[in-house]
Parts: sequence; structure tokens; C-alpha cells
Amino acid sequence: MEARVTSYSQVDRLREGMEKAEVGHGQEIRADLPGVRVVAMARNWFTGRDKGKGEVFFCTMGPIRVLKVETPGDGRPLPTTASIEGLEVPGSGTYDLLNTLVRSNGDLRLVVDDATRVVPVVRERRIVTAGELVW
Repeated sequence: MEARVTSYSQVDRLREGMEKAEVGHGQEIRADLPGVRVVAMARNWFTGRDKGKGEVFFCTMGPIRVLKVETPGDGRPLPTTASIEGLEVPGSGTYDLLNTLVRSNGDLRLVVDDATRVVPVVRERRIVTAGELVW
């Protein structure tokens, strides 16, 4: 499934994570982005469900870890839009994007290339008992 950024992706969370990691406008970096959620795109009024497309959500993303700064920034504010290139996943789920190329000029562009590893996040499932329910 090809994943893409949409208006529902919560790009503000990605931008906030970039600011916390001290990524600046104009920088090109390699970074780990843990906990990126991909969900099969739902049908809308204008199109039928496209089984080969997924929607990226940054709301579940953990702290960004900068591995390498390849190009320095220029000190201007980070862009407010984002895009993703090359993210192919087998299905809906949460993924760690390791060693992702990130460009922050024009938009926050995440590039999944040959150096990037896309690792599914396996979460432990457990049964919740009635005594643990919180209302």
C-alpha cells in the first residue's frame, strides 16, 4: 500500500516533533521517526475506496531522533505542509521509519529511500478485565 500525507495527517504534530529535535528550515537530515501510523484510505463522496493507497498519521509518532545533518539550515521557520515519498507498507499499522531522509525547504518532505528501513511496530495485546475498566 502506498502511503501519503492528507489533510487529516496532523502535520502540526510532525512539525512540533521537528522543532523539539531542533530541526531547522532548509536542513536536510537523516532521522528516525518512530510510531508513524498508516491506515488504508477510506472512501469519500468523490472517489471509491482505493485499495492501494494509505493515509499517514503523525499523531502517534514518538520523539524524532536526528542521526545526521547533511545540509545546514537557514534559521527561518519550518514549513507548515508535509509530503512523503516512497513509503510502501503491506497494510494498516504503526511503523518506525528508520534513517529517513528529511528535507525542510518548501515543505517537510520525508523520503523513504534505499537507506531507510520501515519496521512494523508490534504492540503487546492483553485482555482488560472488568476491574481495570475506567469510565
